[in-house]
Amino acid sequence: MQNGCGLTDGVRFDQSNVPYSSGFDLSCGMAAALYWYEAEVDRLAREHLGTGLARINHLGSYACRNINGATAGRRSQHATANAIDISGLVLLMDGRSVSVLADWDRRVRRMPGSFTPLHKRACGLFNTVLGPEYNALHADHFHLDMGRLRACQIGQSIRAGTLGFRPSMAASAEAALSSGTLPA
Repeated sequence: MQNGCGLTDGVRFDQSNVPYSSGFDLSCGMAAALYWYEAEVDRLAREHLGTGLARINHLGSYACRNINGATAGRRSQHATANAIDISGLVLLMDGRSVSVLADWDRRVRRMPGSFTPLHKRACGLFNTVLGPEYNALHADHFHLDMGRLRACQIGQSIRAGTLGFRPSMAASAEAALSSGTLPA
């Protein structure tokens, strides 16, 4: 670690059960949570769209920077590869693609229930979940991280009762990863 940035006890993620648009580095706890989230995204895609995932598109994980790219302030969870920004999905069978930027608006109804079920499910697996309605910087992606702050933004505001410190799932996720007991 140097200057609050770097990766210790991390993994290179090229693909898990689902390929990604490109490889990236993640902390072990974040990798375990993402593994569980993949299964949920695939299940929800099958349930709502009738087809599974072919690929998950992302905007990156590791970036040595402050929160929101500010010149001063606290380091982002991206600075330690403890976050990822998910921008969209490519679906199996028909090759349809859905993106947060193009398809977030629930009035479009290109995806029954839109991204809401995916966003809500992420709130159960990650400590911080932000999306397009949080601010303009998140207009094209979901930010998922395993930091110490518990914040799950759905709709126009942060969901009641979800802000504040919560013991991170990272320790139990890392234990599951190292022991090989991740769920199938």
